[in-house]
Amino acid sequence: MLSDKSAVLPKKALYGLRKTASHLAVASVLASLGLGLSAYAQDPKPAESEKADSSSLDSETRASSDRAQLTQQLITLAKQKNLAAHPSWLRLHYYEQTSRQQSSREQSGLSGYKSKITHSDFFISKAGKSDPQAELEAFITATIEQSKDGDESVACRFPARTYWLKQQLGLEQVESDCPDFDTWLQKLDPKRLSVVFAEEYPDRPVSAFGHTLMLIDSTASLADPKAIDKAHALNDTVAGNPDDSFIMYAINSAFGSYANDITIEPYPQKLADYLQKDNRDVWTYELKLTDAEVQQIMRHVYETKDLELPYYFTLDNCASEILRYIDVVRPEGNLLEEFTLAVVPSDVIRLLQKEGLINQQNYFPADATLAQAKLNNPQLTDLSSSSIDSNHQLVSTQLTPVDNNPLNAHSLQRVMVSAGAQDDTGYLSLAYRGGFNGPLDRPSGYPQNFHLEAGIVELRAYADDEKNKGNHNRVELQELTVLRGRSFNPINTARKGESLLSSWGVNLQAIQVKDGSQMNDNSRSGDPDSSHLVGSFGYEKGVSVAFGTPAAGSGQLPPQLCYAMGTGLAQVSKGLHKGYRVGAGVNLGCRYQLNSNTRLVGEVQVPYWYHGSSDNDQLKDSYWQPILSLGAQYDLDKNQAIRLKGSYELQEGIEGRDDVQLAYVKYF
Repeated sequence: MLSDKSAVLPKKALYGLRKTASHLAVASVLASLGLGLSAYAQDPKPAESEKADSSSLDSETRASSDRAQLTQQLITLAKQKNLAAHPSWLRLHYYEQTSRQQSSREQSGLSGYKSKITHSDFFISKAGKSDPQAELEAFITATIEQSKDGDESVACRFPARTYWLKQQLGLEQVESDCPDFDTWLQKLDPKRLSVVFAEEYPDRPVSAFGHTLMLIDSTASLADPKAIDKAHALNDTVAGNPDDSFIMYAINSAFGSYANDITIEPYPQKLADYLQKDNRDVWTYELKLTDAEVQQIMRHVYETKDLELPYYFTLDNCASEILRYIDVVRPEGNLLEEFTLAVVPSDVIRLLQKEGLINQQNYFPADATLAQAKLNNPQLTDLSSSSIDSNHQLVSTQLTPVDNNPLNAHSLQRVMVSAGAQDDTGYLSLAYRGGFNGPLDRPSGYPQNFHLEAGIVELRAYADDEKNKGNHNRVELQELTVLRGRSFNPINTARKGESLLSSWGVNLQAIQVKDGSQMNDNSRSGDPDSSHLVGSFGYEKGVSVAFGTPAAGSGQLPPQLCYAMGTGLAQVSKGLHKGYRVGAGVNLGCRYQLNSNTRLVGEVQVPYWYHGSSDNDQLKDSYWQPILSLGAQYDLDKNQAIRLKGSYELQEGIEGRDDVQLAYVKYF
């Protein structure tokens, strides 16, 4: 809340100090105004001019003395309350703790901090970037001493800090005329804030996190929920170069090479981009904030909207900024501390619900979802083709929401503990995945037919010493995946894409493989039939078809899916014949949703590999190496499951052709 949690004086004493400070401020202002007015209220006679000038100088001296005295008293009070170390003061300036040393000064919370802001204009003190106490004292001094009102005054440039200090020190009498800020705030008329979540965008992997922004409702938009043209969108996104390639865009976003871009624009424009242009369903979540907290957040937005901080795709992004706004007005908590590796929009929505910060939620179907609803339910002849009409007003659709509400999703991170066997060789496996959702994972809360997994590590411990199978008594890295994803756009649905071959997939990983070219080569050192850890890149493009019965009254796609994807592959490793192989082939598969808790996936991969010509008759230059894989998962609850997987190498002469494992899956 905005109330102070760190006062060290009794309430009566604080009230006395605040009352004294207020009286002094009033006395100072009245004395200055009163004496100034008396000097100009009458036309002084020439003989009395020197006396008048002397009187004016005396009044200015007294006013200056009063201001100095008031400033010192307020600084003393601020020190007694330890305001420089207050979470709100630190967060208003983006201070981060850089030192854990236990010197006496650091124990008081006055050093060991550094602000993320590099703009010198953001601070009043020259030492303000690294000294919260110096910045606090300079801010108090400037607020009291600065005689010039208007947009360039400290109070007008930093309304959130000024308001907070007024609450803490009793400076209700310090008023400033701020036409720019007042006009900005009156135009927005902020009365309620909501988080807007646009689902992950299947055809642009860089948006796989989804996107969040803040909806600013005004008096007019609250009076008429359809009147979204009276509301605004507060959006924090990356100010990237649209001419950069996808790879450069992703790298620059990940490493802070682009600045963040905070914009406030009409809400219908932003909502239409998601629903009509990108065909992304949208959920909104009303935040449980007081009127005072809403106003303070908007004051803080005003003084930080032009900072252009570096944008980091994983940590400093659209979702983290929303949490930071809430943390500024809720100093007793720290939502951002809940995330260390990445701030993901869907995780943020779940955290807000967990913390009791969501009042209600609303669903807005994309144009493609409405079109699919008409395919699912031909009787819905009067269903609108869009959730927004030509007058930028909301249109009621009364559809059953698609099952992509992030509040219903499993947690992003996943760990699997497995027991398995490769031929007759047993092993234990431990696997971790950073995110997001795979074909066997519970689909609720994620875009239908969009699978993206990142940050996968799997270790296997084998226990077998049979020489004819190689020495498997060791721990082996089975998989290290940077990215693996597929997006299916079934040709018989409203989300069929722009072409027949609109389904695609990509993977970038290191993985254990069998090299079929070596199966007759007994001259090579070591075990010719052992696995090799290879760096692998693959890309798929193909067609998919959906079938089955979707949820009644919804724009959900049919739950079952089959696909045929052409694929190109490249792998490198010292263990491979000639150190590399390239391949092309086809992947055929189906996914079947047996019920809400059980899924089955089957696939056959048929790659044709080529190593380059060779003079060794015992090594194959090229060959087919088909692999059949099957998988099933049963969900125990939203964040626990049992999984069974198996694969079989259809090429003869390879040891370890079959691989079966049973796993316990935990999402967290």
